[in-house]
Amino acid sequence: MNETTKPFRPIRDPFVVQEATGVAIRDRLKDLAPQDAKVLRQVGAHLGSLAATDLARYSRADFERSKHS
Repeated sequence: MNETTKPFRPIRDPFVVQEATGVAIRDRLKDLAPQDAKVLRQVGAHLGSLAATDLARYSRADFERSKHS
């Protein structure tokens, strides 16, 4: 190992993070290149379809989302 190289930091124990609080941040991106805007729209459409699929699965399974599940 090189003398100037720092060793890896130790691995910490896993932990569970708190549930999201429902806060959303919205902003507008300005002066995007047309290709960037196209890619962002495609990514947004893909993520939206994933969320819709999850919601449909919850609904079909009669799964009730709550703070305890």
